[in-house]
Amino acid sequence: MSTSRSSQRDLLLAFIAFMIALVLWQMQGLFWFTLPFRWFVTLIHELGHGTAAVLTGGSFLEFQVTDRGAGLAYTSGGWRWVIIQAGYVGTAVFGAGLLFLTHRTTQPGRVAIGVGIFIGILTLAYSGISLAKLSLVETALAGVAAVSGIFLLLTRETDEGRYAGIGLTGLAGLLLVQFAGEGNLLTIAVGLISALLLVWIGLRVQRDAVIMVLTFLAFLVGLQAITDSWTLFKIVSLPASMMPHNDASSMAREVGGTAGMWALIWMVMDIALFGTTAYYVLIHPARRGR
Repeated sequence: MSTSRSSQRDLLLAFIAFMIALVLWQMQGLFWFTLPFRWFVTLIHELGHGTAAVLTGGSFLEFQVTDRGAGLAYTSGGWRWVIIQAGYVGTAVFGAGLLFLTHRTTQPGRVAIGVGIFIGILTLAYSGISLAKLSLVETALAGVAAVSGIFLLLTRETDEGRYAGIGLTGLAGLLLVQFAGEGNLLTIAVGLISALLLVWIGLRVQRDAVIMVLTFLAFLVGLQAITDSWTLFKIVSLPASMMPHNDASSMAREVGGTAGMWALIWMVMDIALFGTTAYYVLIHPARRGR
């Protein structure tokens, strides 16, 4: 297939992914249908705070995703003025970066695998999983399941035996998450399921489908970053007595200005960053190729 035809196909796939993301973006009434996507965006938001803390010399302690789609990140040290902004702005950076990498490589599957591994590592490291929480009985149960599963995988030559080994190994993992991640199971599930799905997509799914999925996620995250900033602006515009704790109010206390000002700044930054990336990655090459 010629380079021109391949580019046109990729642009069509990107347009389809954009339309799907746009429809989901507007489906505010179907809360339970869109909730998994909300969890994913919140995951990226909170990991943005934590990653900024680590990059500026601080510590990422733990993060949480709640059942209603909100989230919390606990950090220590680092540059506070960068860490606070890394939620809303970092989400747009993730979406723009994912869009750029997906359409600037001939092997988008590697992008999916890389993003999946990155999310999985951060989830395991910072979602509150601690082996110190395990009791002797819990350690024994998880250990027996793991050893049995590995034994079957190594010794059985039939598919049934291997499937049983995979099942027992998976059970061991679930037991560890249940016992060692008590109180933060949703966060662990959202992070690890997202990671495993992305790695599986990168390894097993054909190129066109990978481009569709990654472009959809990029648009979903990018559009949601803009919407969330606008929602934050409306929240902080309420009377002070009705204003909950949020990133904009934290930024106002840390740096100065008003919470509303920072919410608007972030929204403009999100629009400029993601919009510019979408233009130069998708629209500009199409216009140049006419």
